[in-house]
Amino acid sequence: MKKLSLKDVIYLVVIVLLVAALTTVSVLYGLASKKNTEKTPTYYEKKCAAFELENFNYSKGQIVFIGDSITDGYPLDSHYAALPLETYNRGISGDTSDGVLGRLQVSVIDLAPAKVVLMIGINDINGGRDNDKIMENYAAIIREIKTKLPAVDMTCLSVLPMGAIVANWGIDLARATAQIKDLNARIKALAEEKDVRFVDLYPHFSDGNDRLIEGYSDDGLHPNAAGYVVWTNVLKPYLNGGA
Repeated sequence: MKKLSLKDVIYLVVIVLLVAALTTVSVLYGLASKKNTEKTPTYYEKKCAAFELENFNYSKGQIVFIGDSITDGYPLDSHYAALPLETYNRGISGDTSDGVLGRLQVSVIDLAPAKVVLMIGINDINGGRDNDKIMENYAAIIREIKTKLPAVDMTCLSVLPMGAIVANWGIDLARATAQIKDLNARIKALAEEKDVRFVDLYPHFSDGNDRLIEGYSDDGLHPNAAGYVVWTNVLKPYLNGGA
């Protein structure tokens, strides 16, 4: 075998080092690309994942509240501790009727609750969705719950009015208010048709001019502590065995 010269050895070492460097760069680039393409979970996705874990420790046959941020921020334990059944909060801030329909299995069905309380729709309205589409989702939500949980005691709540301050967010309050009132009438009619309870919170939160009572909210949309007390006082009798 021909003996390698010093020049040949140096040449081979350089080649090996170049190959190693290129391989390292390729691996690092691949890792960086993968990291860049990985999607950060949304709040909705994080909450659904948390619900799935909670289901292992929660009891069946209890009460599930499902909805958007108005439900998400409802401190159920402090309002319903005296009830014989536990209350589980399955609200997700920013959720819509589409979102609720898409997560019924993990949020409601898997828990096989005795009672379900639903409030949804304000984010649909503020997002520009018409009531026909919202009601399609409502009908699908009720149908799925009643089909998979035929013995469930289900309550649909009206959408609350909004305060004048929300106009600062660019919301056309007059248009939104008219849509809320129409939606509530439709939810009531659907509930009666499907043998589901309808509880109208709207008049308890309205100042008489279709605006949310200022003392019941700090931002014109979400109930504050006083607002949740009103909600509880209206709803609790139905969850405690009332007709």
